[in-house]
Amino acid sequence: MGSAVGDEPRASGSRPTIRDVAAAAGVSKSLVSLAFKDPQRVSEKRRQLILRTARTLGYQPNFLARSLATDGSPFVGILVVNLHNPIFAEIADAVRVELDARGEYGLITSATVADDDDPERPYGRIDSRVIAMLQDLRPKALIVVGTVLEHEGLFDGIPTVYASSEPSRDSGCTSVRMDDTQGAELVIDHLRGLGHERIAFVGGQGGAVARTRERAYRRAMESRGLTPIVRPAGYFEHDGYAAAEELLALPSPPTAIVSINDISAIGVLAAADDAGVAVPDELAVVGVDNISLSALKRISLTSVDPQNQTIGRLSARAVFDMLADPEEPAKQHLITPQLVIRRSTVRADTTGRP
Repeated sequence: MGSAVGDEPRASGSRPTIRDVAAAAGVSKSLVSLAFKDPQRVSEKRRQLILRTARTLGYQPNFLARSLATDGSPFVGILVVNLHNPIFAEIADAVRVELDARGEYGLITSATVADDDDPERPYGRIDSRVIAMLQDLRPKALIVVGTVLEHEGLFDGIPTVYASSEPSRDSGCTSVRMDDTQGAELVIDHLRGLGHERIAFVGGQGGAVARTRERAYRRAMESRGLTPIVRPAGYFEHDGYAAAEELLALPSPPTAIVSINDISAIGVLAAADDAGVAVPDELAVVGVDNISLSALKRISLTSVDPQNQTIGRLSARAVFDMLADPEEPAKQHLITPQLVIRRSTVRADTTGRP
Protein backbone atom coordinates (compact mmCIF):
# COMPACT_ATOMS: atom_id res chain seq x y z
CA MET A 1 0.00 0.00 0.00
CA GLY A 2 1.34 3.44 -0.91
CA SER A 3 1.98 5.93 1.82
CA ALA A 4 0.02 9.16 2.15
CA VAL A 5 1.38 12.36 0.66
CA GLY A 6 3.95 13.86 3.06
CA ASP A 7 4.56 10.50 4.81
CA GLU A 8 7.15 9.17 2.40
CA PRO A 9 10.48 8.10 3.95
CA ARG A 10 12.63 11.15 4.45
CA ALA A 11 15.65 11.70 2.29
CA SER A 12 18.96 10.56 3.72
CA GLY A 13 20.57 13.34 5.77
CA SER A 14 17.39 15.40 6.05
CA ARG A 15 16.03 16.54 9.38
CA PRO A 16 13.52 14.08 10.92
CA THR A 17 9.94 15.34 11.14
CA ILE A 18 7.01 14.75 13.41
CA ARG A 19 5.62 12.42 10.71
CA ASP A 20 8.77 10.28 10.92
CA VAL A 21 8.37 9.92 14.68
CA ALA A 22 4.68 9.05 14.34
CA ALA A 23 5.36 6.42 11.69
CA ALA A 24 8.22 4.82 13.62
CA ALA A 25 6.25 4.76 16.89
CA GLY A 26 3.05 3.56 15.24
CA VAL A 27 0.96 6.46 16.55
CA SER A 28 -0.75 9.47 15.05
CA LYS A 29 1.04 12.73 14.25
CA SER A 30 -1.35 14.61 16.56
CA LEU A 31 -0.41 12.36 19.49
CA VAL A 32 3.30 13.06 18.92
CA SER A 33 2.55 16.77 18.86
CA LEU A 34 0.56 16.49 22.09
CA ALA A 35 3.38 14.54 23.78
CA PHE A 36 5.72 17.49 23.29
CA LYS A 37 3.24 20.34 23.71
CA ASP A 38 1.15 19.02 26.63
CA PRO A 39 2.74 15.77 27.90
CA GLN A 40 0.39 15.43 30.87
CA ARG A 41 -2.43 14.61 28.47
CA VAL A 42 -0.59 11.56 27.09
CA SER A 43 -0.36 8.26 28.94
CA GLU A 44 3.03 7.51 30.45
CA LYS A 45 3.50 4.41 28.29
CA ARG A 46 2.82 6.19 25.00
CA ARG A 47 4.72 9.32 25.99
CA GLN A 48 7.85 7.29 26.80
CA LEU A 49 7.48 5.40 23.49
CA ILE A 50 7.27 8.68 21.58
CA LEU A 51 10.23 10.22 23.43
CA ARG A 52 12.42 7.13 22.88
CA THR A 53 11.53 7.11 19.20
CA ALA A 54 12.26 10.80 18.87
CA ARG A 55 15.67 10.37 20.52
CA THR A 56 16.51 7.45 18.25
CA LEU A 57 15.63 9.46 15.15
CA GLY A 58 17.27 12.62 16.46
CA TYR A 59 13.99 14.56 16.30
CA GLN A 60 13.55 17.90 18.10
CA PRO A 61 10.28 19.88 17.95
CA ASN A 62 10.54 23.06 15.89
CA PHE A 63 10.27 25.90 18.42
CA LEU A 64 9.44 28.54 15.81
CA ALA A 65 6.80 26.39 14.14
CA ARG A 66 5.13 25.75 17.49
CA SER A 67 5.04 29.48 18.17
CA LEU A 68 3.44 30.29 14.82
CA ALA A 69 1.04 27.36 14.69
CA THR A 70 -0.63 27.69 18.08
CA ASP A 71 -2.60 30.36 19.88
CA GLY A 72 -0.66 29.76 23.09
CA SER A 73 2.94 30.86 22.48
CA PRO A 74 5.55 28.62 24.15
CA PHE A 75 7.79 31.42 25.45
CA VAL A 76 8.10 34.72 27.30
CA GLY A 77 10.19 37.33 25.49
CA ILE A 78 12.99 39.13 27.35
CA LEU A 79 14.05 42.30 25.55
CA VAL A 80 17.37 43.59 26.94
CA VAL A 81 17.75 47.22 25.92
CA ASN A 82 21.41 47.83 26.68
CA LEU A 83 24.02 45.11 26.25
CA HIS A 84 26.80 47.34 27.63
CA ASN A 85 25.57 47.64 31.22
CA PRO A 86 26.15 44.45 33.27
CA ILE A 87 23.12 45.02 35.50
CA PHE A 88 20.72 44.27 32.66
CA ALA A 89 22.32 40.88 32.04
CA GLU A 90 22.00 40.19 35.78
CA ILE A 91 18.32 41.12 35.76
CA ALA A 92 17.62 39.10 32.60
CA ASP A 93 19.34 36.05 34.11
CA ALA A 94 17.20 36.32 37.25
CA VAL A 95 14.11 36.54 35.02
CA ARG A 96 15.08 33.35 33.20
CA VAL A 97 15.74 31.48 36.45
CA GLU A 98 12.29 32.41 37.75
CA LEU A 99 10.61 31.50 34.46
CA ASP A 100 12.41 28.16 34.41
CA ALA A 101 11.26 27.44 37.96
CA ARG A 102 7.69 27.81 36.67
CA GLY A 103 8.32 25.64 33.60
CA GLU A 104 8.45 28.55 31.15
CA TYR A 105 10.91 29.45 28.40
CA GLY A 106 12.62 32.84 28.38
CA LEU A 107 13.85 34.00 24.97
CA ILE A 108 16.38 36.87 25.26
CA THR A 109 17.05 39.38 22.50
CA SER A 110 18.14 43.00 22.10
CA ALA A 111 16.52 45.58 19.84
CA THR A 112 18.85 48.56 20.02
CA VAL A 113 21.47 49.83 17.60
CA ALA A 114 24.21 51.87 19.26
CA ASP A 115 24.30 55.61 18.62
CA ASP A 116 26.88 57.15 20.94
CA ASP A 117 26.57 60.58 19.30
CA ASP A 118 23.00 61.16 20.49
CA PRO A 119 22.87 62.03 24.24
CA GLU A 120 19.09 61.67 24.23
CA ARG A 121 19.43 58.04 23.13
CA PRO A 122 22.11 56.68 25.45
CA TYR A 123 21.34 53.08 24.57
CA GLY A 124 20.84 53.68 20.84
CA ARG A 125 17.79 53.56 18.62
CA ILE A 126 15.20 50.82 18.44
CA ASP A 127 15.51 48.41 15.50
CA SER A 128 11.93 48.12 14.31
CA ARG A 129 12.71 44.83 12.55
CA VAL A 130 13.44 43.12 15.86
CA ILE A 131 10.21 44.48 17.33
CA ALA A 132 8.30 43.19 14.30
CA MET A 133 9.93 39.77 14.76
CA LEU A 134 8.83 39.66 18.41
CA GLN A 135 5.29 40.60 17.44
CA ASP A 136 5.21 37.93 14.73
CA LEU A 137 6.43 35.28 17.19
CA ARG A 138 3.57 36.24 19.51
CA PRO A 139 5.23 35.71 22.92
CA LYS A 140 2.75 35.07 25.69
CA ALA A 141 4.29 38.06 27.50
CA LEU A 142 7.28 40.38 27.28
CA ILE A 143 9.73 41.65 29.90
CA VAL A 144 11.63 44.77 28.82
CA VAL A 145 14.89 45.15 30.76
CA GLY A 146 16.09 48.76 30.75
CA THR A 147 14.88 52.04 29.32
CA VAL A 148 13.25 52.11 25.87
CA LEU A 149 12.80 55.78 25.07
CA GLU A 150 10.40 55.27 22.19
CA HIS A 151 8.54 52.32 23.73
CA GLU A 152 5.01 53.72 23.48
CA GLY A 153 2.88 51.51 21.26
CA LEU A 154 5.71 49.15 20.30
CA PHE A 155 4.29 46.15 22.08
CA ASP A 156 0.54 46.61 21.66
CA GLY A 157 -1.35 43.41 22.37
CA ILE A 158 1.51 41.78 24.31
CA PRO A 159 1.32 41.81 28.14
CA THR A 160 4.46 43.77 29.05
CA VAL A 161 6.46 44.30 32.24
CA TYR A 162 9.29 46.84 32.47
CA ALA A 163 12.26 45.85 34.65
CA SER A 164 14.60 48.56 35.95
CA SER A 165 12.69 51.06 33.86
CA GLU A 166 9.95 53.65 34.23
CA PRO A 167 7.21 53.58 31.57
CA SER A 168 4.83 56.53 31.34
CA ARG A 169 1.88 56.41 33.72
CA ASP A 170 -0.62 56.08 30.89
CA SER A 171 1.23 53.20 29.19
CA GLY A 172 -0.80 50.57 31.04
CA CYS A 173 2.36 48.59 31.74
CA THR A 174 3.59 47.18 35.04
CA SER A 175 7.11 48.11 36.16
CA VAL A 176 9.60 46.81 38.73
CA ARG A 177 12.51 49.05 39.67
CA MET A 178 14.54 50.52 42.50
CA ASP A 179 13.05 53.21 44.71
CA ASP A 180 15.30 56.08 43.59
CA THR A 181 14.08 58.37 46.38
CA GLN A 182 15.33 55.96 49.03
CA GLY A 183 18.54 55.42 47.08
CA ALA A 184 19.30 59.16 46.96
CA GLU A 185 18.61 59.55 50.67
CA LEU A 186 20.96 56.69 51.53
CA VAL A 187 23.74 58.34 49.50
CA ILE A 188 23.30 61.89 50.77
CA ASP A 189 23.03 60.77 54.40
CA HIS A 190 26.19 58.68 53.99
CA LEU A 191 28.14 61.58 52.49
CA ARG A 192 26.84 64.09 55.03
CA GLY A 193 27.92 61.75 57.77
CA LEU A 194 31.43 61.95 56.35
CA GLY A 195 31.31 65.74 56.49
CA HIS A 196 30.52 66.49 52.83
CA GLU A 197 28.26 69.42 51.92
CA ARG A 198 29.30 70.30 48.36
CA ILE A 199 27.85 67.16 46.81
CA ALA A 200 27.39 67.18 43.03
CA PHE A 201 25.26 64.97 40.80
CA VAL A 202 26.34 63.75 37.37
CA GLY A 203 23.46 62.54 35.19
CA GLY A 204 19.88 63.35 34.26
CA GLN A 205 20.08 62.64 30.51
CA GLY A 206 18.58 59.60 28.83
CA GLY A 207 14.98 58.89 29.76
CA ALA A 208 12.58 58.77 32.67
CA VAL A 209 14.86 56.90 35.09
CA ALA A 210 17.63 59.47 34.56
CA ARG A 211 15.25 62.34 35.29
CA THR A 212 13.80 60.56 38.33
CA ARG A 213 17.27 60.03 39.81
CA GLU A 214 18.14 63.69 39.31
CA ARG A 215 14.91 64.80 41.00
CA ALA A 216 15.54 62.39 43.87
CA TYR A 217 19.03 63.82 44.36
CA ARG A 218 17.71 67.39 44.34
CA ARG A 219 14.99 66.59 46.90
CA ALA A 220 17.43 64.77 49.18
CA MET A 221 19.84 67.70 49.07
CA GLU A 222 17.25 70.44 49.54
CA SER A 223 15.45 68.64 52.36
CA ARG A 224 18.74 68.57 54.25
CA GLY A 225 19.50 72.23 53.65
CA LEU A 226 22.14 71.60 50.98
CA THR A 227 22.46 73.25 47.56
CA PRO A 228 22.22 70.88 44.56
CA ILE A 229 25.04 70.97 42.00
CA VAL A 230 24.08 69.21 38.75
CA ARG A 231 26.08 68.49 35.61
CA PRO A 232 23.88 66.95 32.87
CA ALA A 233 25.34 63.69 31.61
CA GLY A 234 24.43 60.28 30.25
CA TYR A 235 25.11 56.76 31.46
CA PHE A 236 28.51 56.02 29.95
CA GLU A 237 32.08 56.29 31.20
CA HIS A 238 32.96 59.19 28.90
CA ASP A 239 29.87 61.07 30.16
CA GLY A 240 31.04 60.77 33.76
CA TYR A 241 34.57 61.74 32.83
CA ALA A 242 33.55 64.92 30.97
CA ALA A 243 31.14 66.06 33.69
CA ALA A 244 33.65 65.42 36.48
CA GLU A 245 36.34 67.28 34.53
CA GLU A 246 34.09 70.36 34.51
CA LEU A 247 33.20 70.03 38.18
CA LEU A 248 36.78 69.61 39.34
CA ALA A 249 37.79 72.75 37.40
CA LEU A 250 35.34 74.96 39.35
CA PRO A 251 36.78 77.58 41.73
CA SER A 252 35.08 75.69 44.57
CA PRO A 253 34.87 72.10 43.32
CA PRO A 254 32.60 69.58 45.03
CA THR A 255 34.07 67.28 47.65
CA ALA A 256 31.73 64.47 46.60
CA ILE A 257 30.18 63.40 43.29
CA VAL A 258 27.16 61.12 42.93
CA SER A 259 26.88 59.57 39.47
CA ILE A 260 23.76 58.27 37.76
CA ASN A 261 25.24 54.77 37.50
CA ASP A 262 28.43 52.84 38.15
CA ILE A 263 29.71 53.00 34.57
CA SER A 264 29.54 56.80 34.64
CA ALA A 265 31.08 56.84 38.14
CA ILE A 266 34.09 54.90 36.84
CA GLY A 267 34.56 57.79 34.41
CA VAL A 268 34.43 60.18 37.39
CA LEU A 269 37.17 58.18 39.11
CA ALA A 270 39.32 58.37 35.96
CA ALA A 271 38.84 62.14 35.74
CA ALA A 272 39.89 62.51 39.38
CA ASP A 273 43.02 60.44 38.73
CA ASP A 274 43.96 62.55 35.73
CA ALA A 275 43.38 65.77 37.69
CA GLY A 276 45.54 64.55 40.57
CA VAL A 277 42.59 64.56 42.98
CA ALA A 278 42.87 61.87 45.65
CA VAL A 279 39.88 59.59 46.22
CA PRO A 280 38.43 59.52 48.85
CA ASP A 281 40.59 62.05 50.76
CA GLU A 282 39.84 64.96 48.42
CA LEU A 283 36.83 63.60 46.53
CA ALA A 284 34.25 60.96 47.42
CA VAL A 285 32.55 59.16 44.53
CA VAL A 286 29.30 57.16 44.58
CA GLY A 287 27.60 55.23 41.80
CA VAL A 288 24.32 53.37 41.35
CA ASP A 289 23.79 49.73 40.24
CA ASN A 290 26.50 47.90 42.24
CA ILE A 291 27.85 46.11 39.17
CA SER A 292 30.54 43.46 39.67
CA LEU A 293 33.27 45.82 38.42
CA SER A 294 32.58 48.15 41.34
CA ALA A 295 33.73 45.52 43.81
CA LEU A 296 37.14 45.09 42.17
CA LYS A 297 39.91 46.19 44.53
CA ARG A 298 41.36 48.62 41.98
CA ILE A 299 37.98 50.40 41.64
CA SER A 300 36.28 49.77 45.01
CA LEU A 301 33.31 52.03 44.24
CA THR A 302 30.67 52.82 46.84
CA SER A 303 27.37 52.11 45.11
CA VAL A 304 23.62 51.88 45.59
CA ASP A 305 22.57 48.26 45.15
CA PRO A 306 19.14 48.20 43.44
CA GLN A 307 18.66 44.49 44.26
CA ASN A 308 18.80 43.33 40.65
CA GLN A 309 18.06 39.69 41.46
CA THR A 310 14.88 40.78 43.22
CA ILE A 311 13.91 43.02 40.30
CA GLY A 312 14.33 40.10 37.89
CA ARG A 313 12.37 37.63 40.00
CA LEU A 314 9.50 40.05 40.69
CA SER A 315 9.30 41.01 37.02
CA ALA A 316 8.79 37.36 36.09
CA ARG A 317 6.20 36.94 38.82
CA ALA A 318 4.40 40.05 37.59
CA VAL A 319 4.10 38.35 34.19
CA PHE A 320 2.46 35.31 35.78
CA ASP A 321 0.03 37.58 37.64
CA MET A 322 -0.89 39.31 34.37
CA LEU A 323 -1.39 36.03 32.54
CA ALA A 324 -3.55 34.68 35.37
CA ASP A 325 -5.70 37.85 35.38
CA PRO A 326 -5.51 39.87 32.13
CA GLU A 327 -7.78 42.51 33.68
CA GLU A 328 -5.38 43.22 36.55
CA PRO A 329 -4.42 46.92 36.52
CA ALA A 330 -0.83 47.96 35.91
CA LYS A 331 1.31 48.29 39.04
CA GLN A 332 4.55 49.99 39.98
CA HIS A 333 6.74 47.89 42.25
CA LEU A 334 9.47 49.90 44.00
CA ILE A 335 12.32 47.88 45.51
CA THR A 336 14.16 49.13 48.60
CA PRO A 337 17.87 49.54 47.75
CA GLN A 338 20.95 49.12 49.93
CA LEU A 339 24.16 51.16 50.05
CA VAL A 340 27.37 49.18 49.63
CA ILE A 341 30.24 51.22 51.10
CA ARG A 342 33.70 50.84 49.58
CA ARG A 343 36.95 52.79 49.36
CA SER A 344 35.71 55.49 46.96
CA THR A 345 34.09 57.20 49.96
CA VAL A 346 35.84 55.75 53.02
CA ARG A 347 39.52 54.89 53.37
CA ALA A 348 40.48 51.25 53.87
CA ASP A 349 41.76 51.76 57.40
CA THR A 350 38.29 53.12 58.32
CA THR A 351 36.15 50.47 56.63
CA GLY A 352 38.35 47.61 57.73
CA ARG A 353 38.41 46.38 54.11
CA PRO A 354 41.69 45.48 52.43
